[in-house]
Amino acid sequence: MNSKKNYLYYTLTFIGLMSLTYGIFALTGKSFIWEGDGLAQHYPILERFYTWLHQGNLAGWSWNLGLGADKVTTFSYYVLGDPFSYLIYFFPKHHLELGYNLLILLRLYSSGLAFMVFARQRHFLSSSQLLGTLAYTFSGFSLYVSIRHPFFLLPMILFPLLAYGIDRVYQGRSWYLLAIVTALALVSNFYFAYILAIGSLVYAILRYLAIRQRLTISLGQVIGRLLGAGLVGFLLAGVLFVPSLLGVLHSTRTTSHFANGYWLYPFNYYLRLPNAFLTTGNPMSFWVNLGMTGITFLACLYILRHFRAYLWLNVGLVTLLIGMLFPAIAALMNGGTTPSQRWLLLGNLLFGLAVMTLCDHLTQLTQQDLMMLSLGTLGWLSLVWAANGFIFSNHPHDFVIYGLLLVMLLVLLSSFGGHWSQQRTLRVIGIVFSLNVITNGYGYFSPNSGGASQQLVPRGIAPKFQTNYYDGAQNYVTAQPGFSRSALSKQYYYANDAKTNMGMNLGTHDVMSYFSVQNGAVGDFSTSVDNAQFKMNKPIIQADSRTTLNNLLGVRYLFARSNQLGIQAFPYGYQPVKRHGKPLVYQDKPVHGLGNSYGTVILQSQNALPLLYLQPNAMTTKSYNRLAAIDREQAMTTAAVVDGTTRQVAHRPYHRRTRHVAYQVTADSSLMIDSFGKLVTYRQQGNQLDPKLVTTAETSLRRHNQDRSVNIQTDKQRLQKLIQQNQRILRQSQRVNQTGVKQLTSDNQNQPITYRLSIKNPRQTRGTELYLALSGIQAKRFTVKDQYRALKHTRIFQNREFTGIERLNQLRRSVWNLSDGAYQLTASSYQNVNTMTQLGQSNLSDYQDKRHVLLNLGYSKEPRRHIKVTFKGVKGISFKSAKLIAVPFGKSYQRQMSSLQQSGLHHLKVQSNRITGNVTTKRATILTTSIPYSTGWSLKVNGRTVSTKRVNVGFVGAELPSGHQQIVLTYQTPGQRVGVVLSVIGLVILAGSSGRVWWRTRR
Repeated sequence: MNSKKNYLYYTLTFIGLMSLTYGIFALTGKSFIWEGDGLAQHYPILERFYTWLHQGNLAGWSWNLGLGADKVTTFSYYVLGDPFSYLIYFFPKHHLELGYNLLILLRLYSSGLAFMVFARQRHFLSSSQLLGTLAYTFSGFSLYVSIRHPFFLLPMILFPLLAYGIDRVYQGRSWYLLAIVTALALVSNFYFAYILAIGSLVYAILRYLAIRQRLTISLGQVIGRLLGAGLVGFLLAGVLFVPSLLGVLHSTRTTSHFANGYWLYPFNYYLRLPNAFLTTGNPMSFWVNLGMTGITFLACLYILRHFRAYLWLNVGLVTLLIGMLFPAIAALMNGGTTPSQRWLLLGNLLFGLAVMTLCDHLTQLTQQDLMMLSLGTLGWLSLVWAANGFIFSNHPHDFVIYGLLLVMLLVLLSSFGGHWSQQRTLRVIGIVFSLNVITNGYGYFSPNSGGASQQLVPRGIAPKFQTNYYDGAQNYVTAQPGFSRSALSKQYYYANDAKTNMGMNLGTHDVMSYFSVQNGAVGDFSTSVDNAQFKMNKPIIQADSRTTLNNLLGVRYLFARSNQLGIQAFPYGYQPVKRHGKPLVYQDKPVHGLGNSYGTVILQSQNALPLLYLQPNAMTTKSYNRLAAIDREQAMTTAAVVDGTTRQVAHRPYHRRTRHVAYQVTADSSLMIDSFGKLVTYRQQGNQLDPKLVTTAETSLRRHNQDRSVNIQTDKQRLQKLIQQNQRILRQSQRVNQTGVKQLTSDNQNQPITYRLSIKNPRQTRGTELYLALSGIQAKRFTVKDQYRALKHTRIFQNREFTGIERLNQLRRSVWNLSDGAYQLTASSYQNVNTMTQLGQSNLSDYQDKRHVLLNLGYSKEPRRHIKVTFKGVKGISFKSAKLIAVPFGKSYQRQMSSLQQSGLHHLKVQSNRITGNVTTKRATILTTSIPYSTGWSLKVNGRTVSTKRVNVGFVGAELPSGHQQIVLTYQTPGQRVGVVLSVIGLVILAGSSGRVWWRTRR
């Protein structure tokens, strides 16, 4: 086969495999858009990018990105450095979903082209190159990210090209291609650039060691050319890389814990690992997503069998395998953050090389080789069996994949025994490989195989949901004069942070945003006031529906479900917009599977602060930090928080307005078996005490039904022991919680106990926003022993035998599902429910160990008498302190906010990169804003440059003298000018160097 024709053969084969693999979407009616990040991030970001492309404006500031953010910094992670994203320009706007899907397939196709370019200069047989290319293209990683994170296909394109560029240097050829690809890698995404840089370094070292004796240039020349290519690549990428790097260094991501605190992975990770090598569609653990085909697996065994012959290829493979075992290595590969194994995408190049190596030697396989492949395959299947607890409890789809592995092994054995030609062997391997690829794809794409397909959005739903997100209520908001922000009410879409970027394309200036790179200043502000909803990727969300927090951020409008009026607590001062004396209701525009089934109402606040206003008083950061979180929020309405002293603005101490509310704690034991009477009721009601869950009528009971037997005499001793154990748990809990909530615990069936906080003086809570302040939080995870004993106790209560096989299965389940510390704590008050979520240690995006939380229990004119506290996910939770704090709201608060509103700038004009206005004051003040702080903002007052400073922890501000002030704030992306200069220098160097080579060659 002519290797030049391989591009044609690859294209035709790709079309065939792609049609059969992705053709399942025609049957399922699904798009490639994931209901998680696809709908919340990738699709709305592509739509916003589409708008900017047609406006011809890709740089600067955008007010549509949460509180406002830099376009380059925010979108460089997703689309700005992705050449394929720019092709969306050519699609009609009503076909963006089609463009989204087609661009994914184009990226997938291009990854194979890139690998083939790399493979052709390695002198493998043409047929081996084709099979290796297809194995690389349709790897498990590529198939998975195509429907989850499409832009993750970029490193699959770039890494083979980087390796190709390195090989060209070793061949004594020019380094220009390597420099250009390096630039593409740097602008593609800082995260990919980091991983690809390490991968390229390792590849360069291993490749050099493998061919050093055949090199025609010296080591000094090699190092010089590689460094030169890297330097020029960095210079070329400067225009985008420098601003994005600065954005990352000043983002919320810098607050994450190294490796999430892991020294070793949880034991169940190592148990799941063997099955993750070949299968697809199973839940991933720490992003291990290999999904090898059978030929890939056998090729790896083959090169390991010939360890010395392929020494440096095997060093790479062993390094990869060892790296999978330790969280620290994954964290280092992930930029020093979480132990995500996404870096394993680099291994696909190695796997492709292994496949080509095996295919080149099919006719040279020996009996010992085949014995090794057979023993390795059977040994691996035995390892999967042992890790499962010596049973095959896998998904049925896994058995198809392992069956195809055995078929592929049988092909090699038959080829050896039947003395097949290499061409015939490759033809049969190609058929089995194609079936393997299609099967792997169905693991992700078919609802009959894996769970990933269940989370894909049906075709046409994403654009419809984007349009109907507010049921058209955004039209009222966008028609109002002046600049304002909006937010969603709690449970507007039931999940508080669902689809957090939808408002981005509807002009409502929604404070919610979900981006991988978020302004660190916004995160500092959110954490300083203990915003219970804070996450690294979502720093504000709904500001926990806190009254003052929303007003400080300038949230003038709340979108709420029409059925929430009268039954849901809203922040103080937010009243429904009315028409003809009745709340204005926008009729529900249903979206299949995503809507909330209710119309939308708009609530408007008269207390929301303008984007820029003047604060006559100041407070030092030191004084601010000494306050409790709830007092910090209130303090910012009386004084601007600034670093250090101010020359002319007086510093004003904060006088606390909040009040502590005394309460008494009672454990609700109604669902707990702590007496023989309850045990009898439990059995009579079908082993259930919760009246909401009782489904068995008394008349349906039968004496011979052992599960519902109420004869407790035969096992009274064991039952009495368990009942007394629950009684002790209750007594101990009541003793610990005498002076306030100190401990939440579970009974001996691992059922969480509900606690009721009875407020001693309910009148204290009238006309207030109530908060539950928790500090010193520690959770007790479920151990394997806890889970085993809980089921054992339940079987005793149910009068059912706890058989040996059930004991063994429970141990298996407990070991395979070790607790990672994730839990939820919910507090319910009058017309309000709020939940604090602690993400598990295995969460790779937003894990933070929460030690203190401030939960907003809502505003009410009526007194609150009881707070119900529940939890789930852990054995128990303890606190150093748990306080109820009431924040009063009324005329005094309104006067304070009205005064600040009146100090807002006159003739305020807010544009993308420019804000202008004027104001006259009788004394020096602090210009206070809710513009996220960035060094890119520059201020001129009456034509003179005035230095900006951080105010209120995370926002742009400045000290202004008295008198008439003409304010002009302008923005330019930090690092943009430097980046442009570097890119120009890189172009000059590249052009000059290539021109010199061309001139020498011509002469």
